[in-house]
Amino acid sequence: MWFGELVPLIEQAAEVAGTADVLLVVGTSLQVYPAAGLLHYAPTNCPVYVIDPHQPAAGRRGVRYVAEAATTGVPRILRELAAE
Repeated sequence: MWFGELVPLIEQAAEVAGTADVLLVVGTSLQVYPAAGLLHYAPTNCPVYVIDPHQPAAGRRGVRYVAEAATTGVPRILRELAAE
């Protein structure tokens, strides 16, 4: 449930996350499930970034938190990834 409603296509989203080369999670507190759990479907070797001005109180291992708005954080991470 997502705000008391079913999350449309959550199974397909989990499948897509499971094939990601890089996973960007943008603009979330990671408090609302099941959508917040999608980052757990990323492959173990997949870099995972959470971009949100308010970093969650409890971090998750293997996740890079970027405490910025999406308008600055996403372009910055994309530039970093392109440079690698």
